[in-house]
Amino acid sequence: MRVLIIEDETTAAQNLQRILRSYSLEIEVLAVIKSIKKSVGWLLEREAEVDLIFMDIKLSDGLSFEIFEQVAVRKPIIFTTAFNEYAIQAFRVNSIDYLLKPVGIAALTRALEKFQRLQLDKQMLVDYQQVFSQLRFNERQYKSRFLVKSGTVLQAVEVQDVAYFVADGNLVLLKTFQNKSYPVAHSLHKLEDILDPQLFFRVSRNLIIQVKAIHKLIAFSKGRLKLELSPPFSEPIIVSNQKATRLKTWLDR
Repeated sequence: MRVLIIEDETTAAQNLQRILRSYSLEIEVLAVIKSIKKSVGWLLEREAEVDLIFMDIKLSDGLSFEIFEQVAVRKPIIFTTAFNEYAIQAFRVNSIDYLLKPVGIAALTRALEKFQRLQLDKQMLVDYQQVFSQLRFNERQYKSRFLVKSGTVLQAVEVQDVAYFVADGNLVLLKTFQNKSYPVAHSLHKLEDILDPQLFFRVSRNLIIQVKAIHKLIAFSKGRLKLELSPPFSEPIIVSNQKATRLKTWLDR
């Protein structure tokens, strides 16, 4: 079994490798990578070589979910993290398990045995995002309104009145279809978790759009898309080819 470890904590990576060696000497660790940037480069070039990925969530340059915005990862993943609040996002990608640190041999053994069972029957390698959604999230209640502040005035903005959310440094702004902007006390990562994915789509690291805000989609070079919004966005929006494929699938449902 060939394994990739994406982990920015040296001690945690060493502990994981030690447990993997004790589990089986036939496990080969191809690389240990500490950042999103280097992970994207490695996966673009060598993903075909790996059988299983161990991935921490909080890396030196951000959350590892940003990797999936830049490369279509098709190999199974076991997430290892000290935080339990990212479980939902983890199961939206092709995760087979979610282990909390410090990772012990018993938990890792169960995860590896689960992976091996799935490998024995390729038909069991189903779309975990779809399964998890059907089993657990069909009854989920997503965010319906935001309480925002303008000066000393507080008001509620209904979700259907939101055109998009944009991150500007540490500030996240809500933009309405009436072209009004309000700061919100949520990161884009948190907004992805609380917004209805049928209505909202994250097109880039700093922008989440509502479906009704799309004014025009224009074919661009190398499979990319140019996106025009209403109300207009402050700068050109070029959607990467991987993200463009997902965006078109999202729109064509």
